[in-house]
Amino acid sequence: MDTKKTKTAIVVAHTHWDREWRYPIWKNRALLVEFMDWLLEILENDPDYSGFLLDGQTVCIDDYLEIKPENKERIAAQVQAGKLAIGPWYTLPDLFPIAGECLVRNLNKGMRFAKDLGGHNPIAYHTFGWGQTAQFPQMYQSLGIDYAVASKKVSKKRAPKCEFMWTSPDGSELLTSRLGHFTRQNGYFYLHFPVRLNNIYDDNQYAWEWGKTGVAYHRADSEFARNDYFRTDHEDGYFKENVKDAAQRTWDNMGETLVDDYRLLMCGCDFSTPNPYLPKMVADSNEAIDDIEFKMGSLQEYFTELEKRIDRSQVPVVEGELRDGEPCGASANALATRIHIKQLNKRAENIMIRRTEPLAAALSALGSGFPEGFFKRGWEYLLKAHPHDSINGVTQDKTVDDNLYRLNQAIEIGETIYEDSIATLLNRLDLSTFGQEDQLLLLHNPQPRPVSEVIKIVVDTPQEKNVWAIGVAEADGTQLGVQQISRDEHIQPIHDIEARPWPFSVDRHFVYLETGEIPAGGYKVVKVTHEANYWREEQWWPPMRKSAGAYIGESAHRLENEFLKVEVNSDGTFDLTDKNTGRVIKDMHTFEDEGDTGDYWAYYAPYNNQIISSRGFNSRIWLEDNGPLSATIGIETIMQIPAKAEYGEVKFQGYGKRSEELVDFKIVSKITLNKGDKHLKVKTSIDNKAKDHRVRLMIPTDIQAEFSDAAGHFTVDRRGAVHETDADGKFYPEMALRPMAEFCSVSDGEKGLSVLNNCLTEFQLMQDERGTLALTLLRAIRNRICTESRVSSEFPEKLGSQMLQRVEYEYAIYPHKGNWVEGKVFAEADKLNAKPEPIQISNNRGGDLPIAASHYAIDNDAVVMTAFKKAEDRDSIILRLHNPTNEEQLVAISTGLPFKQAWLNNLNEERGEALEFADGTLSLSIAHGKIITIELK
Repeated sequence: MDTKKTKTAIVVAHTHWDREWRYPIWKNRALLVEFMDWLLEILENDPDYSGFLLDGQTVCIDDYLEIKPENKERIAAQVQAGKLAIGPWYTLPDLFPIAGECLVRNLNKGMRFAKDLGGHNPIAYHTFGWGQTAQFPQMYQSLGIDYAVASKKVSKKRAPKCEFMWTSPDGSELLTSRLGHFTRQNGYFYLHFPVRLNNIYDDNQYAWEWGKTGVAYHRADSEFARNDYFRTDHEDGYFKENVKDAAQRTWDNMGETLVDDYRLLMCGCDFSTPNPYLPKMVADSNEAIDDIEFKMGSLQEYFTELEKRIDRSQVPVVEGELRDGEPCGASANALATRIHIKQLNKRAENIMIRRTEPLAAALSALGSGFPEGFFKRGWEYLLKAHPHDSINGVTQDKTVDDNLYRLNQAIEIGETIYEDSIATLLNRLDLSTFGQEDQLLLLHNPQPRPVSEVIKIVVDTPQEKNVWAIGVAEADGTQLGVQQISRDEHIQPIHDIEARPWPFSVDRHFVYLETGEIPAGGYKVVKVTHEANYWREEQWWPPMRKSAGAYIGESAHRLENEFLKVEVNSDGTFDLTDKNTGRVIKDMHTFEDEGDTGDYWAYYAPYNNQIISSRGFNSRIWLEDNGPLSATIGIETIMQIPAKAEYGEVKFQGYGKRSEELVDFKIVSKITLNKGDKHLKVKTSIDNKAKDHRVRLMIPTDIQAEFSDAAGHFTVDRRGAVHETDADGKFYPEMALRPMAEFCSVSDGEKGLSVLNNCLTEFQLMQDERGTLALTLLRAIRNRICTESRVSSEFPEKLGSQMLQRVEYEYAIYPHKGNWVEGKVFAEADKLNAKPEPIQISNNRGGDLPIAASHYAIDNDAVVMTAFKKAEDRDSIILRLHNPTNEEQLVAISTGLPFKQAWLNNLNEERGEALEFADGTLSLSIAHGKIITIELK
């Protein structure tokens, strides 16, 4: 190093490569191939080009090799030489719309993919994702990663310096940099633009000059006229006279660092090329600036030297999630954009993670085969649906269609594996205690605790039996509760691999079943009984129904069971009484519609906004499926709301007003109360015919609290009703719209109310007198994609983002004592996300498995299970648990599977210390906030 050079700037060449965003997958793929071909050529032929950071992911290599598999060894050579940094991620997901378990699987796949090529980037380069989850420091440390670059976003109020100690709920820490202004693009905008393009980016003079800037084409037919222009030549400009000022300005960009003589300059941007001139720019910067040594390097090199120079005791500590600033900068409100994508994803996750994997893994532990190829393909579809732009649908409509296709493939694969696993289980059951012609039900419980619930089932009986009404009994003959709904006649095909489908003439019975206790993480077999028969040809005097009374529906307006009472009001709201405490919450369950003239990423209320309440419209109310086990009240409300926003000729962001033209907006909610339930189930459908608006469901809690709690990634996130205020006490209201997974909850310490769901992503604790929880059902917005701050790709004729469709939701309202821990809210939410599954089976004899068994169980409802799966690299089983509470939790894990050994692993499933495992039981103490991964063999 030149003795005059007292400072060092590490220049990292990189790109941010969205798998699909502004363009659909195959247009992006063509650009990727062009980019990768050029990058390999540069890395192989320019010895001064010391390295390139490929955005922290590996799927772009996977995609490239799908087109050019012959280049795998070329890529591996650059990875092994340390010139191409890849991973640790597979895809770059948005975090909050997806399950925490999916983040682990993504990292598992990315690290294994990178290992095959030579190894992964050991730095958590985390500039993607619209908000960073609180548990990332713990997750990364478990994977052997100790440093992070993170943005989107931590505020300067929390992190006044570029460097901070990012801390998880369990106390794990990562030394992290938020970089400077323009974050991952600081070197690109401050150095690249002046030197390569003779332009100061933030002077807003950057614009194309026809015939001067370069060569470009544009589709001129009307179908593609709204598509972007595409440049075909490479920029060859180089303005050395701008180097000195640009290099100094780039250095100054990180002026808030704790280390004055050592800085990180990121030279890359969305879809940026490898820039073959970068080594020359670095050399010229050294020539122009006397006291700074500029050199190309890596994130690993930067953090290695930073660690030597920094005093950790002086580094500010930032706890929990990083989701600060103004909504646009944090992309805060994309959570509710194109909500149907998130709903389908949650369904796919629940099928794959909560139901299918545990059963298939248990059967493999019992010696049956494991469908590894199907799981691999299913997970590939699922993980490729999670990139941040894809899962949020902030794209063209075609990309949304592609992503829905991926999710539907993951769902079908998950269901197919599940059915094959059921077939495997059936063939291994010893059902000799039942009669050969008995109709049987296999009840499968994926939850890690015993359950007894009322479920709706469909049972077929052979028509020759002329069964009018069915019952269900345990194997010992104990009758289970059954509530008849309806019956029908069908001829149903039975597939046979060795014949044509067999016609099977059946009477189909729709009933509610009180399951009795189903073993934890297991199953039981029960028998269908024939309670009444009938003469099929008789047209008069059918058998009449008998009743023991005690119906849950007392009228078309009232439901009541042991724990709850519901009274529906004429305006479609209802009053909910918790009979244990006497607490009454009145006028629950209203809908509010308001304008939205924002964009994919941020909600923006129009000028002269109108907020319209469903309480101003009449409701049609009825009672259905009423009986001693279950009853449902239907509520239909047709609102009249503005048809769209009117923008006129004004182009500035957020302008617009709600139109005078009105359209019907139909909402149908069916509220169901089951025997024994402590929560009220609700299914709501909305038929959207309006544009440019937001719809929210309002649940008053009558609890005054400054904070809300919501299920997150391996934690429960506590957040204030107001996010953060400035020196004048002002704040961004849109940042109060919070992410949630399975539930959101409010408590004053004595009483609580939680909303459970399997389909929602965003809520807000309102600062009103009733402590209302506002849950976003949909945002209907224009199809506009930001490309640069002054221009966008607009597709007004593409209406997918306006959500002109029917959307359905399933959630539950759960009043309880205390907070979410005392209310055992995670266990209650499992009842919507890991429901018991009924399967009708015929008799099988000669199997080796009993008619009831528990495969896995945990005895503490404060401890949450997120995975029971086959290990990635070994013939063993992985069980993942976490303790989201603030206290240490003791838990006993029991299993009915033939395990002999157990180990405490890291998140990459690398084996750690041996655990004491005896008689099928493992007892553990789990520290607060801790994630643990256990290997069983």
